[in-house]
Amino acid sequence: MANRVVVTGGPGFIGRRAVRRFLDAGWEVTSFSLPGEAALPEWGGAVRMTHGDLSDAAAVRSAFSGCDLLIHLAAPVGVAGRYQWQWDVIAEGTRNACEAIAANNGRAVVASSIAVYGTLIQHQVCRESDGHGPWAGAYGRAKQGQELAALAVSERSGMPLTLVRPANVYGLGGASAWGDRLIEALAATGGAVFGAAEANDAGLVYVENLADGLFLAGTCPQAIGRTYNICDENGVSWRQFTDDMAALAGRAPPPAIPLDTALAIVAANEDPAKLVEPRDPALPSMEGLNLVGFSNRIDASAIRAELGWVPRIGYAAAMAEIARQWAARQSTNTCATD
Repeated sequence: MANRVVVTGGPGFIGRRAVRRFLDAGWEVTSFSLPGEAALPEWGGAVRMTHGDLSDAAAVRSAFSGCDLLIHLAAPVGVAGRYQWQWDVIAEGTRNACEAIAANNGRAVVASSIAVYGTLIQHQVCRESDGHGPWAGAYGRAKQGQELAALAVSERSGMPLTLVRPANVYGLGGASAWGDRLIEALAATGGAVFGAAEANDAGLVYVENLADGLFLAGTCPQAIGRTYNICDENGVSWRQFTDDMAALAGRAPPPAIPLDTALAIVAANEDPAKLVEPRDPALPSMEGLNLVGFSNRIDASAIRAELGWVPRIGYAAAMAEIARQWAARQSTNTCATD
């Protein structure tokens, strides 16, 4: 009998790559997706599509039936504020997903985020053993809750669990925050960089490299009970990455905004410590500035040493592929409007 994996958010930015890894390895794959999300054509009908909301525990249990591995990826990204909603979807949704796979005596890989380090990112190299720092916004708070919910289910039920903390995931497809949406934002406004962008590490992981890590986390026995950062550690700065993405958008390198100026604007607009949402959602958020305004020094030595993960695709090759995909998309859009 083939192994059976359920991927939440299968058609999404990361999910579509994770699905591909498991299909190529001969697994039976189920995608748990939002209502209306369709299977990707390149899956050739090989993926069982189920639909529902992570807040609906009964729907989750039904969709996960027969599966023995969960790759949990589904979560809203890039939403400033909405503290309770993000908690309900991310933290409580994870609890439902883990309870469902635990009922199957299955194993879970939960994709968290470096956002759990919160403002620790501003001051230090971040390692898995550092735990949770003061959150910088609703997403980081909910991601911390997600990890705690998964750990609670694992401790109570004995469910084998691996937590994965991806760094800033770049690439195209599925409206990615550090891909499609970044290029579109740069095209629309010209964008900006903050503080010492030339020196600050962007803390990037290419989406295909992340998918490799997720597959290892779900299939290597030694990953059980472990937490892993996944970061390419390629030393690319926020200035280089933003300039390269701006070039794809047909824009000049964006101007730099002093970090103190940006922090003052953000502090007047929201207060994450008191769960006060941004008053003006058009302004930069602390969640975003916590990343793009500082050096993201994310230590990924544990997954390299324990699972043998390496970034298979380097930055130059990744950017060349992003450029190719973006050009093809623009050509298709032009033809569609002619």
